[in-house]
Amino acid sequence: MTWLEDQFHNTVGALLPQPRTRRSTFTEAVARSIVVFRQGENPSFSYFLEERLRFYDARIPVNVRCLDHDIADINPEGCFVIICRYLGWRQVKWIERHAAKLAGVGMFIDDDVSAIVLDSDTPLPYRVKLARLHLWPLRRLNAHLDIVWAATPTLVRVLESNGAVVRLLPPLPTGTDVLPAMRTGNDHCLIIGYHATGIHRAEHAFLKPIIDEILSRHENVIFEVTADRRNATIWQNKKSTESRLRILPPLPWKEFALRSRHSPADIALVPLLDGRINSARADTKRIDVSRMGAAAIYSNSEVYSRNQSEGEMLVENNPAAWIAAIQTLLNSKSAREAARSATFKAVERMRAAQPNIPGLLQVESI
Repeated sequence: MTWLEDQFHNTVGALLPQPRTRRSTFTEAVARSIVVFRQGENPSFSYFLEERLRFYDARIPVNVRCLDHDIADINPEGCFVIICRYLGWRQVKWIERHAAKLAGVGMFIDDDVSAIVLDSDTPLPYRVKLARLHLWPLRRLNAHLDIVWAATPTLVRVLESNGAVVRLLPPLPTGTDVLPAMRTGNDHCLIIGYHATGIHRAEHAFLKPIIDEILSRHENVIFEVTADRRNATIWQNKKSTESRLRILPPLPWKEFALRSRHSPADIALVPLLDGRINSARADTKRIDVSRMGAAAIYSNSEVYSRNQSEGEMLVENNPAAWIAAIQTLLNSKSAREAARSATFKAVERMRAAQPNIPGLLQVESI
């Protein structure tokens, strides 16, 4: 991002609604119950909240409601509300109506939302979704917001600069996500996979010439890429290697998780280019890699170096380095096993995180 672009983002971003807590401090809440508002099944809930909620569910009632669910039957007395990224107007009105009875209101965020909305590569439908279900509801939610949880230290700093009480909430995967897929032991045909959402257009473009080169050198390699219609155009060509390039459609979260476990890749590519959006991201791709049982190559960025496990492959963002790293894994089964084991250990360390949610250490049984 150029200096001018950075100034534009800072200026216009400041005009967008931001999460701001109603007080500058927040003490631990005593909750009699918890309700979580989320938009369907999604990785943000699975990787950050699901396992932690089991800790509370053993002590007090925990109620998870999607945005299209009925909420009229929820008892607000002593209830702590957790918002997972998104919120609809029905939920905002419910919070406003019962504000005096609630134990508190918190929001979990795992992206620099303003930066994504302002980024020119962000697809318009996703911008509209973020504006409608995240930014716009903040205009009324902030009057009742007590605490914000952020996925990374970088995001904590971004949100604190907006005037919010923010606590770090790192990834805590479930036991199911940690267990790697079983390998078939077939070394005759190796699958390289890249799975990313639509906002990673720059990463798709970065990988395209690298994969073209790898496929031209290795006839036993198949490349699978998950790409929406817009990003799929990057990968479509008329080269002789096209038959070994499979473009997979994006799937809903739970279906993707099942596909990645039952149709795993041998090598997973996890590029992350420099930029404001990516610098705030969490290293949850490690969990996807572990579930696939894949050997991974990560960009050498703060996102992945922060919790790096010995033996993981982190490389600089230049084509020559990525080609060399991919070939190392293609040519050595022991290198693949070492990389798989290293990512598994890194994800196991995630599992050692505290199961509590900051601000909800105290619970009251009913």
